[in-house]
Amino acid sequence: MKKKRILNLVMFWCLFIFIFSTISCDMLSNGKAEDEETGIDYESYSDYALIVKNNAQKNMVLFKGEPSANQLLGGVRAGSTTKLKNNTSIFSESTDYVVYVVTEENYNAHKDNLSALNNSPYCTFYAVYNKGMVNTNTYQISNILGGIYSITINNGTNYNVELRNKSESGETIGFILANTYEQKIYLPADKYVIFPVFRKYDKRSGEILSAYPTYKSGDLAGERKSFDITLNEVRPAGQFNVKNWIDGVKFVPKATYIRIKNSADQDMQFFISENSSPYKTSAGIDCINAGFSSIFAINVEQVGDDKYFESDDFAAFRVGTSRLPNNYLNGDKSTLVTYKAGYLYSYTVTGDPEIGYTVTPRTEEIKQEDGTIVKVLKAEPYDWSTLD
Repeated sequence: MKKKRILNLVMFWCLFIFIFSTISCDMLSNGKAEDEETGIDYESYSDYALIVKNNAQKNMVLFKGEPSANQLLGGVRAGSTTKLKNNTSIFSESTDYVVYVVTEENYNAHKDNLSALNNSPYCTFYAVYNKGMVNTNTYQISNILGGIYSITINNGTNYNVELRNKSESGETIGFILANTYEQKIYLPADKYVIFPVFRKYDKRSGEILSAYPTYKSGDLAGERKSFDITLNEVRPAGQFNVKNWIDGVKFVPKATYIRIKNSADQDMQFFISENSSPYKTSAGIDCINAGFSSIFAINVEQVGDDKYFESDDFAAFRVGTSRLPNNYLNGDKSTLVTYKAGYLYSYTVTGDPEIGYTVTPRTEEIKQEDGTIVKVLKAEPYDWSTLD
């Protein structure tokens, strides 16, 4: 009798483990990052190339450039934020690139012939990858796209252009590469106030730079240019020609550049004032990895439309770790140093927590009128010739 009870108990636990395992497997399967039917990778990775927030109500599939199997970045589920994998076969060097976004529905319909998706994105957006650095920017997929009305964009300029809604810093509703034509964005019925923003990638600093067309005269003189269009049943489609908006657009030296070479024992961050948060570049870099260099662009004071002071005085630039943050580039937090716009200044960090960290500026020797030689912070002219 006792043996029978034991046997029954063993059988009960075996059945329990079987049922539990089956349920668990089903739950894991249903919650798997990779969709079994489509093969889309929805996982969020710690080693990631970019962060994307999907504000739309549909799952999205993303590619680097035009849709192809070897450029598939992964998927982002509706309403979620995902860190897409840093796939070394796709991201082999620092570059700017276009993220091409399609709905999961469209991807499934054409996954055996992805070239059929070339002219029907849900949206595209502009991103940058800097090898060896972490891009902490979160790129947004708009929830207002995908309507039945359209704007056709033609860009015969040498600039990439974002179309932002309601202000120069508003939501990006469209993006078009330089020298690209007949690209459509699909929108729901509404009134749109479109601000074109011209964008350029600077390979040297890893920054994405912006320039804005402005009105030269009239009641809006000096303000950013915009384009009003209302899409509805009466006007289901519109056109936007970038060339009509480029007059006067120029990338000007509005920043001074600070290069930090990290030869210390661990990762560093850069701060522009005593109590500030870590400074982040336009490409989303807020950390200087050990063994790498990063360039930070700090804007000088603006004195007019696309006009800036030739130099500016800054104090309290500093680098450090989360526990030892106060290694001032110029010795202390109160010393004002003049930095010129369009020039690069270099510093090297060495050391560890026990011996302390040392910040060494790149200097040059200058001969004074009395013949004495002094060392001063070296200002290297920044090459802007590739930007225009």
